[in-house]
Amino acid sequence: MATLIASLAIRNLVPADALAPAIVTLMFVVGAAAAGAAWLCRAGRFRVMWLDLAGSLTFIGVVISVLIEPDQMVSLFTPSDQPE
Repeated sequence: MATLIASLAIRNLVPADALAPAIVTLMFVVGAAAAGAAWLCRAGRFRVMWLDLAGSLTFIGVVISVLIEPDQMVSLFTPSDQPE
């Protein structure tokens, strides 16, 4: 659900073919933040919850990144007004 909301929010900021790499990058960033929250959490039960969230976001990001073409990744880092 969060990925759908994020894709709707950033679809006007990035080109359509760069949407998947942007979402995958966002998933990795949120997964790293969840792992950082797990590292800061002292309670064992909540630490496992944060680590599960971080692992699942990373796993979903890896699965989606398999579907990304290499040319789509390049469009994330090149300005749109320059020819390819």
